[in-house]
Amino acid sequence: MLIPLLLAFGPLQPAPPWDGYLDDPSLSSRLSGWMEAYPEHVRIDSYGTSREGRPLLVATLAGDLASAESKPAILVVAAVDGLHPAGTEYAVRIGEMMLAEHPELLDDTTIYVLPRANPDGIATNMGAVNVGRRGVSRLVDGDRDGTVDEDQPQDLNGDGVISQMRWLNPPLSRTATHLPDPAEPRLMKTPDRSKGEEATHLIMIEGRDGDGDGLIAEDGPGEVRIDRNFPHLWKEHSVDAGPYQLSEPESLAIAEFVLAHPRIVAALVYGPNDSVVVIPASDQKDETKQTPIGIDAGDQSLYTKISKAYAEHTSQKRASNDGEEGGLHSWLYAHRGIPTASTNGWGRPDPTAPEEIAPEESAEEETPSDEAGGDAGEAGAEEAEKKEEPPKPADVEAAGWLAWSDADRDGSGFVEWETFEHPTFGTVEIGGMVPGFTLNPPAAQLDAIAREQLAFLAALLAMQPAVTIEGPEVEAVGHGTYRLRMAMVNSGGMPTRTSMARRNRAIRPIVVRLDLDRNRILDGAPVNRIEGLDGDGGRAALNWVIRPEKNSVTLQIDDPLTGVRTIEVPLPPQGEEGDAS
Repeated sequence: MLIPLLLAFGPLQPAPPWDGYLDDPSLSSRLSGWMEAYPEHVRIDSYGTSREGRPLLVATLAGDLASAESKPAILVVAAVDGLHPAGTEYAVRIGEMMLAEHPELLDDTTIYVLPRANPDGIATNMGAVNVGRRGVSRLVDGDRDGTVDEDQPQDLNGDGVISQMRWLNPPLSRTATHLPDPAEPRLMKTPDRSKGEEATHLIMIEGRDGDGDGLIAEDGPGEVRIDRNFPHLWKEHSVDAGPYQLSEPESLAIAEFVLAHPRIVAALVYGPNDSVVVIPASDQKDETKQTPIGIDAGDQSLYTKISKAYAEHTSQKRASNDGEEGGLHSWLYAHRGIPTASTNGWGRPDPTAPEEIAPEESAEEETPSDEAGGDAGEAGAEEAEKKEEPPKPADVEAAGWLAWSDADRDGSGFVEWETFEHPTFGTVEIGGMVPGFTLNPPAAQLDAIAREQLAFLAALLAMQPAVTIEGPEVEAVGHGTYRLRMAMVNSGGMPTRTSMARRNRAIRPIVVRLDLDRNRILDGAPVNRIEGLDGDGGRAALNWVIRPEKNSVTLQIDDPLTGVRTIEVPLPPQGEEGDAS
C-alpha cells in the first residue's frame, strides 16, 4: 500500500532545517517564563508591530529594572532574515543562560534582546511549505506590470519545499544559462567559455507563469528585506531594499528603539552577515569614493579585537556574508557609532570522515608483488602522476554544504533532481538546495552554540567603554586669575563611538560647558565638543584660564552614553592652589 499512497499524495516531505525550533506561540511562552522565573530582572515589552500584526518583542534584562534605562546597554537583535530563525534560538538561550548562570553580568549593564525582528517571514517559512522567504510582508510589484505579488513560487511537486526547476535544451525563446557542474553534477554553474563549455539548462524558481508574461515566479511575497532597508549604503530602486529607507514597520521600529535608547554601547546582530569570522575590508569605498564599504580604517583595530574575542570563545570557522547595503549592522556602526558584531552564529561543518579500513581488512587486499619487477612499479607511478586531478567545483562552498548534507544529514539539505511534467514547459526537473539549510544548525546543536555565543557576549560586555573624569584641577595664578584643567579618559576596550561615525559627525558629541560669562574666559572655549574617545586609554584634555567674579564655577558634562553631570568647582583664595576634585 505504500507505493499507491506515495503516488496519491506526492513525495514525502523532508524535515525543514528549523525542525524543533520555536514558532510564535512557543517563543511567547518561553519569554513569559523569563518574567515568571526572574520578575526582578526581566521585562517583556513590544517595541512595534509587524505588517501582518505580530508583536515585535523586546526583553529587557537588568540587575535592577528600575535603573535599567540609566545603565550602559548591549543590544542583541536576532532573526532579521526570514531564513535565519536560528538567531532567535541563540538569543533566547543566551538570555536564559545569563539569567540562570551569570546574573552578575547584569549588575552594571542592561541587555536588550529583540529575539525575532522578522516574525512574518519566519512564520511563513515555518508553515506547510518552506518557501524560502527572506523578507517582510510588503506588497510589491516586482515585475512592474501594475499587479502585486501575482506570480508567486509554487510547490509543484508537493514536497514541502520551494526549490528550483531546470529545463534541458529550452527553445531559443528561452536561452539556456547553466550546465551541470562536472565536479558535482547536482550543482549548476554558468559556462566557462574559455574551456569550451556551453549552457545546456535554463534555471528557474519552482512555479508557473501565473500572469502570462513569460516569466516564472518573478513576483512573489517577501521581497523587501529588513537587512536591506536601513539607511547606510541603501540601494535605491532595488526591490529588496524597499521603496525608501526604513519603509517597513519592522525596520522603522528597530531604528526608533535604538534612538530612544542612547546608552547602547555595543550591539550583536544575528543574521546573514558576518563581521567577526572575517573582518570587513577597510580599504574599499563606494562610487562616491567617500563612504567606506565595510569599516573605516580607524576602526580596524577595534574589529580585530572583536574578531579575536569571537575566535577565542566560539568554534565557528566559516561564515557567509550577504553584503553591507542597507544592513542593520552597518547602520548601527556607521550612523549610530555603535560597535556592532554581526554573525550567522554557525558556519559550514566538515563532513564526518568515513571510517578507516581496519588493518586486517587492508591486509587482505591484493598488493603488487615485489617479484613483479621494479620496472612495472615505476611505470605505474609515472602513469599515476600523469593522471589529471579531478575537477574542482565552481562553487566550493555549495559543494561543501552538499558533502556535509550527504555525510551527516542523510541528504536533507538537497532536493534530488526529479523529472516533472510542467503545464507550460513539458518535461523539466525539480530540485536543488533546501532554502535555509546553510543558515540553521540541527536543533540538537543549538544549546552548545548558544553557550559559546554567551561567552562571546560576555567578552563584548567586558570591552564596553568606561569613561572617567580626571580633575578638575584649579591653579591660582594671581590677580584673580585661575587655570582650570580636566580630562575625560576611556579605560574600556571599545571607543565611545566608532571612528566611522565620528568622521561623518553622525552622532551627538560629548559636550563640556563652562558656566561662566565669555568675557571672564581668558583662554579656552566655553563650550567644548568631544566627538568620541578611543578605547584603551583614549583621552581628551580641556584647559581654561578664567577670571571669575565668584569663588566657584560650574562645569556641565553632557555625555550621550552616561547622561548629564554637573560639577561645582570651588576656587581657592589667591596665593593657594589645589585639586578641586
